[in-house]
Amino acid sequence: MEVRRNIEVFVAKLPRIILLCVVLFLISRNFKEEKKINNGSREEKQEIRIPEDSIRKYFPRYTGLERISPVEYDVKEGEKEVGKLILTTPVADDLIGYAGPVPLFLAVSDEGIVSGLTLLENNESRGFVRRLEKRGFFDSWNGKRIEEVGKMEVEAVSGATLTSEAVRMGVKRAVGEYLNEQDHRGNDNVLTLLRHVLGGVVVLFAIVSLFRGASMKKYRSALQVASILILGFWSGSFISLELLYGWLLNGIPWGVRVLLPVIALLAVICPLFFNRSYYCAYLCPFGAAQELMGKVRRKKITFGRRVKMVLKYTRITFFLGIMGLLLWGIPLDLTSLEPFSAFLVSVASGGMIAFALTCLLISVFISRPWCNYFCPTGEFLDILRRTPGKEGGKQRRETWQEWLSVTVFLLLLWFVLS
Repeated sequence: MEVRRNIEVFVAKLPRIILLCVVLFLISRNFKEEKKINNGSREEKQEIRIPEDSIRKYFPRYTGLERISPVEYDVKEGEKEVGKLILTTPVADDLIGYAGPVPLFLAVSDEGIVSGLTLLENNESRGFVRRLEKRGFFDSWNGKRIEEVGKMEVEAVSGATLTSEAVRMGVKRAVGEYLNEQDHRGNDNVLTLLRHVLGGVVVLFAIVSLFRGASMKKYRSALQVASILILGFWSGSFISLELLYGWLLNGIPWGVRVLLPVIALLAVICPLFFNRSYYCAYLCPFGAAQELMGKVRRKKITFGRRVKMVLKYTRITFFLGIMGLLLWGIPLDLTSLEPFSAFLVSVASGGMIAFALTCLLISVFISRPWCNYFCPTGEFLDILRRTPGKEGGKQRRETWQEWLSVTVFLLLLWFVLS
């Protein structure tokens, strides 16, 4: 009987899910086509991809480049070769940072010594890039012989793990291509491995808590603390609109890292097929922080009927507003729309940290204010979980009405686009 009920609920959800998928497809098509146009214009003029001022930082008197291979360029002063540029694009374009690929070049002297590393045009979050710059990550290869670079084990930077691993592995792959070596991926160091293992333990702990809620209730605070410290501050592994949007445009980096895509997959599967909130209720570091702060004061502020009616629609309005702007083709800095980046203290703006702290302070008086009334990521996941309130014949009629509405919408959309 429960299986039949789950099937009925899933069918009832389908119209909304189909509509959401169509909107996401149109958004991705808009920005992918723009990206394709930009990439096409770059291919017509190769020099645009490697800005002259970036080259002159290492070769002040350079006069031109000569392409030797997909990753190798000779730097010329007149007819004389004075060094090389080794590019990670296109051989490492499938390595995704937080919001997209992180293409770069290594400047190599005529003696085979790395002079520096410079990022090319990219869509990566500027906060993560600044964190790497502050930590001196991009200088890790300076002064090394090119033959040493492929064997180096540069440690990823905590709080910007996705970006630093994309850069690190991109450098290895490009240098490996340059040296005609086949596999230069290397093993993660002990600290990185420990971070992945502990993150996996937290994810499994949350799954057990989801399906055995009553018996695991006494461990909830421990799970929340682990989520905040390990997934939030240490790994920076949290689901956000910026992350999902980057994956929508560039694909999910399954081959590069596993934990974050697994978290995202579970965050979608659990509400969709089991009608249970997994990520928001058990794993989100910021949600956990709000809930822990809420324990400071048990009695919460109660709202009047009118205020409740307004707050009932604030989150979905915020979410639909963001979707509408993206659907219209207006690019947004999604990092600034959610407070999750505040966990990355060294790169988050003062305003974002202040906003996150304000939300936590309000959590003392109002239960999880960001989660309940504003979070667009939570609304996206809740659309997959939310079930019709009615059962039986009324639910079926409501489902057929939604199917009819979606069909009419898709027909009108086809008419407009054709």
